Amino acid sequence: MVQTNHLEACPSVRSGVSKDCSCDKEVKHYLKLAKLSFSLFIFELLGGIFSGSMALVSDALHVLLDGMENIVSAIVSRLSLKGYDEKIVRDFGGKISALLLLFASSGIVYEGFERILTPHEVEWYMVLVAIIGLAVNLWQKSLHNEALEEHRNQTHFWQNRHLISDISASAAVVIGGLVMFFAEGLYWIDGVLSVGIGVMIVFFTIAKLLGFDIHKHDYEHTCGSKSCR
Repeated sequence: MVQTNHLEACPSVRSGVSKDCSCDKEVKHYLKLAKLSFSLFIFELLGGIFSGSMALVSDALHVLLDGMENIVSAIVSRLSLKGYDEKIVRDFGGKISALLLLFASSGIVYEGFERILTPHEVEWYMVLVAIIGLAVNLWQKSLHNEALEEHRNQTHFWQNRHLISDISASAAVVIGGLVMFFAEGLYWIDGVLSVGIGVMIVFFTIAKLLGFDIHKHDYEHTCGSKSCR
C-alpha cells in the first residue's frame, strides 16, 4: 500500500508500489548537506579568528547561512510530504532561499569593502584553512549533483545556486590568501575579489526574485508526459 502523501515526482505515484518511494531521501539529502555546512562553519570561524583573517570569518558566516538554507530545504520537502500544496511550498521556500542568498551576498560585499579600506596582515595558515573549506564546498556540490532525478525541483535549483556561491566565495578567499602570501603588502586584493563575487551574486538573486522565471531551467524534470516540480 502506497502512503497517502508523496512528492509530485515520486516514482511510487506512477507505479503504485510503495518500495519505489524515494520521498524521505530528499529530506535526508538536505540534512546531510546541513551537517557538512555547520561543521565547516565552525572550522572556518575558528581558523579566521586565530589567523586574524576577516575573509575567513565572512566566508564562515556565508557557510552558516547555507547550512540554514539546507534546513529550510529539508522543511520544505517535509511539508510537501505532509499534504501541503507542493508547488506553493516550494515557491515559498525558493523565495526564502533566495532572500538568504541575497543577505549572505550583501555581507560578502560589505566585508570586502572593509578589507579594501582597512587591509591587515594575516597568518599564513589561513590559506590552508581556505583550501580545506573550498574542498568541502566542492564535495557538497558533488553530493548535491547525485540527487535523484525526481528531486531536481525548485528546492534543488536554489540549493545548487547556494553551493555555487559558496564555492565562488571560498575560491576568492584562497586566491586572496595566496596573493597575500607571495606578494607582501597586497592585502587589499582579497577584498576586491570578495566584492566582485558578492555583487555578481546580488544581481543574479535580485533578478531571480523579481522575475522568478526559472521553471524552464535545470531543476526541471519529467514525469511521463508532463513536467513535474
